[in-house]
Amino acid sequence: MTADRRLVLAAVGAVGLVLVLVQFSERIGRELRPEPLRARVAIEVDGSGVARFGRVELAAGTGFTLHAVLEAERHSGEKVYFTEAAALELDGKRLAGESLRPWTGPEKARILWFSVEGPRPVVVLEGNQGLEAFRFQEIYRSDWPRGWSIPGSLQPARDEWTEEVRALRGAPFGTQRFQVRIELFGLESQLVPAASFTSPGAADVITVAEQFATVVATLPDALELPSRVFGLSQLRLGDDPPAPAVAAFNAWFDSGLAFSRLLLLRSMIDRLGTPWEDLEWTAVELADGPPWAVDSAAGSVEGSVAAGDLVRAGERVVVLFEDRGERGVLDYEDLCFDFLDGAEVRRLGEIFSGEGLVEHTASEREGG
Repeated sequence: MTADRRLVLAAVGAVGLVLVLVQFSERIGRELRPEPLRARVAIEVDGSGVARFGRVELAAGTGFTLHAVLEAERHSGEKVYFTEAAALELDGKRLAGESLRPWTGPEKARILWFSVEGPRPVVVLEGNQGLEAFRFQEIYRSDWPRGWSIPGSLQPARDEWTEEVRALRGAPFGTQRFQVRIELFGLESQLVPAASFTSPGAADVITVAEQFATVVATLPDALELPSRVFGLSQLRLGDDPPAPAVAAFNAWFDSGLAFSRLLLLRSMIDRLGTPWEDLEWTAVELADGPPWAVDSAAGSVEGSVAAGDLVRAGERVVVLFEDRGERGVLDYEDLCFDFLDGAEVRRLGEIFSGEGLVEHTASEREGG
């Protein structure tokens, strides 16, 4: 046997030995580590230092981080959570230290993020269809990073937030639900994962609404209620919906699963404590309307229109959002929430075009 042949055989043997050792090491690693059980999503509000499971409510514009969590169990029954979060809160208890650890393999982990949304911005149930016709969907967010921890986003998958849209909306607000899939790849499975774990998804939204990974970001005061329905599907029942469907939809609205323009306006009026038929409406001219309210240092309110007030023309009703004109008075450049076909931020001039009067009623506020 020549020296070259011996070298080739030695090299082949060395490579084989390395592969055997790697596979053996991977198998031992799997046997010694806690056994993965399920994937979960934890949400950390910026500055809190603690990621929490379930529904999180925060002020519009507050940043948050999504953390993938792979829950595992030792042979002793003790739980371990693979995550990059520094601390977790579970059932009111704070978890940190040895119960949390980053994923170290031996398999390679791939993290895929999804938002869980209604099928369309506006869903119409025909005839006597019930809510069983409404299906939430898991939408893979290819525009999001694949990391264990990523910046949270409230943007619905089907919305294109151009610079103009972002300028209109200002601080992000609305509702979004999240799902994560953790796929584990070994040496023998580079294309197909050896194991896959997925957090609760579309089939679980209704049954575990309060425990589902959800962020609700709201604007203050009178805009709190209308701002939270952004990102939700607007649901329209048929002309003659069955009574159980109406009752179920009322419960859906209360749980933040979907909304309707009628229920939203009714809830806003209920907070005023004045029946719709008893509201006082004042005719205003949008070309040069009344001034916007300004909070003084003493806390009093000056002016006659404010965010959260209602403006209508016929059956079209919108919610005032923000003064965008240059004169500090109500005019066509100012912004409103429009709920005719889903939840949108629009200029008043896009809705009430041409000359003429609209009607205005104030939301409850100090001095109003």
